[in-house]
Amino acid sequence: MRQGFALVLVLVFLTASCIIVAKPVSGTVQENSWVEKAPMPTARGYLDVAVVNGKIYAIGGSGPIGTNEEYDPATDVWTTKSPMPTPEQSFAIAVFQEKIYCIGGLPYGNTGVNEVYDPATDSWETKAAMPTARYGLQANVVNGKMYCMGGVIELGYNRDAGELITQEVNTTEVYDPSTDTWTTKAAMPNPEGYVSAVVDSKIYIISPGLTQIYDPATDTWSTGSPPPVDITPPHVDLPIEGANNLAATAAATTGTMAPKRIYVYDGNTLQIYDPKTDSWTNGTAAPTSRQYLGIGVVEDKLYFIGGMSWVNPNLGLYCVFYATNEQYTPLGYGTIPPESQQESFPTVTVAVSGAAVVVVVAALLVYFKKRKR
Repeated sequence: MRQGFALVLVLVFLTASCIIVAKPVSGTVQENSWVEKAPMPTARGYLDVAVVNGKIYAIGGSGPIGTNEEYDPATDVWTTKSPMPTPEQSFAIAVFQEKIYCIGGLPYGNTGVNEVYDPATDSWETKAAMPTARYGLQANVVNGKMYCMGGVIELGYNRDAGELITQEVNTTEVYDPSTDTWTTKAAMPNPEGYVSAVVDSKIYIISPGLTQIYDPATDTWSTGSPPPVDITPPHVDLPIEGANNLAATAAATTGTMAPKRIYVYDGNTLQIYDPKTDSWTNGTAAPTSRQYLGIGVVEDKLYFIGGMSWVNPNLGLYCVFYATNEQYTPLGYGTIPPESQQESFPTVTVAVSGAAVVVVVAALLVYFKKRKR
């Protein structure tokens, strides 16, 4: 009888051990760190990037140009793809059902063009144009619809002053790819150059000294805590198309491998916003300082691609373009985000506990069967 009791204790201990081992553990990747990756074939700024099936597509850019280059983080290899039908810079980009939508931008003057790239077929298709032609805007996808907010309209060029005449707009236009139609929603309260990202179906619009939050479910705006350090403003005095776009870039982690955060980079500082607590922290800035770059997020690692910097604005148009590709591992990478722990642990524990119970019962049946003999 004592042997039977001892056996039960051993089996219970092994079961408990299995449950403990099944809990997620933190990764060994160093958080808040940078690694240099293969550079983009074509150096450029004012580009946009999108991620489809774990690959990053760097599209368009200064010129404007229609270059389309695919980066595979798994192999650290770049591949040239079919170029944009309409070369663009400072346009909006969005992904829906594994297709990339490029909307608005600057070819030579305002455009509302809406062109869709299908990575599976390496082909482009034209869709319904955006009602208000503009550039310097961004597109954010929530529940299958693309929200295109704000931006800049080019009104003309003052030859005497040597500068563009532009006007910022607060227009919010929403594109439904399922019907290829546009609708108008509540305008931005403050139409400024901005960066943006989506977290938990809300759109965060971040500009110098201001965080605006849009809720598509209610079509309403609110405000959050502004970035502690002002995002670098644009060089509005430069006579170059797209110069009055905000020079910063932003992207959000998904909560899969790292906590949900919005990372805002302006070439000088990397500021990190937590929508859940409405608070900001700082990260380590990129090794290569640059602006007007693109950020792609794959498995919650951020890839900072391309960009440009002004050598001396007083010299006019003298600038440097980058092909640089630097990978950033965000804060908390490899940990289960707090909001996901309660959902993840019980699922794993129950599965392991069920298997352990089967082992315990089978062992006891064998033991008592032998005792009867």
